[in-house]
Amino acid sequence: MRAAALFRHQSLVLALASLACLPGVEAKEKMKTSVADLRYGVALYHYYQQDYIPALSELMVADTRDGIQGHSDNPELIAGGISLAFGMQHHAESVFTTILQDERRPEHVRDAAWFYLGKLHYIRGDQAAAEQSFARVSSNFKPSLRAQLQALQFNIRIRNNNFAEVKPEDLEELRSWNPYALYNLGAAHARAGNFKSAQEFFEELADIDISASPSRQKEEWALQDKAYTALGYSFLAEKKYRAAIREFTKVRLEGPLANQALLGYGWAAVAQEEYAVALKPWQVLRQRSLMQPAVQESLLAIPYAYEKLDAQGEAVKEYHTAEELLAREIQLIREMRATLTQGELLTLVGSEAFSDKEAKKILRGDGTAEGAPTAVITDDGQNWLKLDKTSVIKTRSAYLNELFAKNSFQTSVLDLRDLLRIQTLLQQWQPKLEAYRELLLEKQASRSRHEQQSAQQLLAKKQQTLSVERDQLAARLQTIASAENYIALADEDTRALYQRIERGEKTIQQMQAAGQNTADVESRLNMFKGILLWRAAQAFPERMAEQHAELKTIDDALATVAATRQRIEEVTLTSMDIQPVLARLDVLRKDVNSNLQHTEQLIDQQSASLREQVDAQLATHEKRLNNYLAQAHLAVARLYDAELRKQPE
Repeated sequence: MRAAALFRHQSLVLALASLACLPGVEAKEKMKTSVADLRYGVALYHYYQQDYIPALSELMVADTRDGIQGHSDNPELIAGGISLAFGMQHHAESVFTTILQDERRPEHVRDAAWFYLGKLHYIRGDQAAAEQSFARVSSNFKPSLRAQLQALQFNIRIRNNNFAEVKPEDLEELRSWNPYALYNLGAAHARAGNFKSAQEFFEELADIDISASPSRQKEEWALQDKAYTALGYSFLAEKKYRAAIREFTKVRLEGPLANQALLGYGWAAVAQEEYAVALKPWQVLRQRSLMQPAVQESLLAIPYAYEKLDAQGEAVKEYHTAEELLAREIQLIREMRATLTQGELLTLVGSEAFSDKEAKKILRGDGTAEGAPTAVITDDGQNWLKLDKTSVIKTRSAYLNELFAKNSFQTSVLDLRDLLRIQTLLQQWQPKLEAYRELLLEKQASRSRHEQQSAQQLLAKKQQTLSVERDQLAARLQTIASAENYIALADEDTRALYQRIERGEKTIQQMQAAGQNTADVESRLNMFKGILLWRAAQAFPERMAEQHAELKTIDDALATVAATRQRIEEVTLTSMDIQPVLARLDVLRKDVNSNLQHTEQLIDQQSASLREQVDAQLATHEKRLNNYLAQAHLAVARLYDAELRKQPE
């Protein structure tokens, strides 16, 4: 699986919180308490709401425009971290490449990018890539983070079997990471069979001064218990039984390593044939939860010690008790295997996340509640800047603790949770896209019913009015042109004077009818009439041109109205503005359905993989218990057979 979500909210700006503590940050780069860019604020809002995909989308959209101003490299670091956490390797690589290749970026920003990139590679098991990234971090990197970096580099050396030359004094600069490195190196030497060197590291760890901090005390006590236990078993392997017992007795009885220490104590005593001494720690161990392998082994160790003490009756009794308890525990595991189906695990992983405190309370219960859940999802380990905490799923079952403690299993759970979130998001988009499509179709239908009618009616009326005006003007111009009626296009004063001439002509006609002599008046009237006609004739071509221009304007207006009506008709009939959107929606619907189908396939594969891992883990425990049960059966049979042989024939 590619996706791995590794982040959750912090109280301060995500990347800024880490950058503010790095060296080289001047006073002018103090941590911001408010956002200078609204888009960055929106992205942070989604981030704090644990809506990581919308947060990343907001950053990517802003980046395609003019970027985010006023927050330096923080948005890019967040975008790169979220992308890596979701397995978006190519996008994350482009973001970090931009940061790391730009020489203008501050050194502390490049150091942070290399460090967290290397840490992510380390968590995912790519040791070579992690080592390369860590090597690029400068020596000026913040000391506390550099200590963590060096501790991880030591772990890489351990996995590459390149740790033989490392001495305890070489780890002094690791600060709070020093105890972990001491134990890891001691364990590495022990696995290699170099018990003397292993003991040096374990003894160094056992001698550390316990911190005054309560939270640190618990961790350091647990580490010291591991050191004492490891020392005990290393001495046991060297047959230094007294030394082994001395180390086992230093382990706290209520600590997480107490069971292994009690078991080792007993075997060290047995090796010295002190069987009565061996019974004491084993009987204490026997009272503890049978889910612990050490307790299960003690069920056979106790009757074995009784056999050595020649207490055959007690041995048989203890073997029978072991048979009963082991059979009961095997049945419990079988019931767990039947209960933790693929569907049940899917429901568990997709359930509500609890805080670490709530999770512990739920898992603890009253210690005997049958309805208490086997495992719960927590909100730990979700921050990509805190990859040392990845316990997203916790259990009260010791049978599953070993599996759940693995980073690979935790990552698989995170992958599945991400896929379930994506599935939910895609499922939410399906009805939304359908609703958008229905809205567009309704808009199209509404336009056909109302907008077309009102718009077309208004334009038709306007077109009719213009047509009448145009025809009237065209007819008038035709009449004027054919009659050469210059006065018709003359200015207002000329037409007014010409009307007076026409009235004068009527008056002359009346005078002539009355027998009066009008020659002199008629001569002057004709002269004025000629002057007016000459004046009108001079302006006639210009006036005619103006009228034709007005006619053309009306024709253009009519053409515009006709074109508008045609466009409305086309838009209404073909929905030219809606159809592209509908086509895009159809593409999106197909994409969503296809992605949802693919996501569901991945969910099925991932949940099946989790089921296989859980079932394989439980099967391993069942196999071991069956082996112990078989040994108990054989031991009882052997003791009965030995007793029968003693009976006289």
